[in-house]
Amino acid sequence: MNAKQNGKISQSLMIAILILITVLVSLAIWLSSKKTESEGQGYDEGNAEYSDEDSSEEGHAEEGEIQLTSQQMVEQGLKVAVASTGLVEKLTTLPGKLVVNTDQQAHISPNFSGYVEQINVALGQSVQKGQTLAVLTVPELIDQQANLRMAQVNLDLARKDYQREQQLWSQGVSAKQDYQRAENAYRQAQITVQSSQARLNALGASGNNNGRFLIKAPISGVISQKDIVVGENVQLANQLFVIEQLKDLWLEFNLPNQFSGQLQAGQKIDFKVNDSDQSYKATVQSLTSQADVQTGRLVVRAKLDAQATELRSNVLVRVLIPEATAKSALRIQKSALQSIEGEDSIFIVDSEQKGQVHLKAQKVQLGQASSDGQWLEVISGLTEGQKYIAQGSFLLKSELEKDEAGHGH
Repeated sequence: MNAKQNGKISQSLMIAILILITVLVSLAIWLSSKKTESEGQGYDEGNAEYSDEDSSEEGHAEEGEIQLTSQQMVEQGLKVAVASTGLVEKLTTLPGKLVVNTDQQAHISPNFSGYVEQINVALGQSVQKGQTLAVLTVPELIDQQANLRMAQVNLDLARKDYQREQQLWSQGVSAKQDYQRAENAYRQAQITVQSSQARLNALGASGNNNGRFLIKAPISGVISQKDIVVGENVQLANQLFVIEQLKDLWLEFNLPNQFSGQLQAGQKIDFKVNDSDQSYKATVQSLTSQADVQTGRLVVRAKLDAQATELRSNVLVRVLIPEATAKSALRIQKSALQSIEGEDSIFIVDSEQKGQVHLKAQKVQLGQASSDGQWLEVISGLTEGQKYIAQGSFLLKSELEKDEAGHGH
């Protein structure tokens, strides 16, 4: 009986132990679940805090702030300049034109009226001094050349007669009067030939071309105008060719009276070709003493300091004349200016720490521009000595716009 009681007790004890183990396992599972939930809440709070920080950073970007490394600055071609005081000129733009130096130009007309037999050059062709441009047939020249040949024949006869009389007189056979008569006739024949030859030479003709007159280039250059065709009759007053030496171009423009005291001979001026921003220089050579009859303005002529392929005769240009209102002011390079949200803005260097450069978009109020178009006067929004992005600011503007587009989504 004792054995049965011991068996029952042992069985009851086992059941109790199993129940206790079950309770302990359930409690352990419940505690583990609560811990996981608590950690999850902590993770969510951490994410919320991190999200707030991100939102804060995005807010800075929306305000126009960008942070780059020094290496990124170099890679993107960003150049930093320092705001300083300098000369800012206000300019006036005047229309002008490039012209050929009239001292290096030749207008060619025929020395005779005649028939155009041959043309040897074309418009735009380069020619050398003395080169034959055209050939005319001239009836008047035929007569003059015939007169020269007759004078040359008479000279030859007079020379022979003079030599014979000289010999006879030296031998005492002929009288001295006959010798003197022959000598005078010979001298007269020489003068006649020389006179006929000089007349033809003065007209640019020779004595042996059978009425053909050669029109030759008086200077080397380019045929810029040509008004002659084979088969037509030309007159003395006709201008057949114009030759220009294009290596020495001049700038010509009209100067309003209010600027008459600002330009002098020897002064440098700037000009630009109408469809280009490239600037060129010229030196003032002369100002007319009287105003132009039609415009009432002074005509200014200036010699180009350098030649270029785009600088050609009759090209229209813009002449930049600085006004007397030039002043010293705080200025920035024009390449730094960008329009951000419709406002004139630049990017300033806000801070530099450990290779990190903090840039910020800064609104500025501008005044007048310099004569060369490179400088802008700053009235407010910037102080002297402050660093700003002089080149590459358009890349920073693009970066801001891209960030703003991203935040919008």
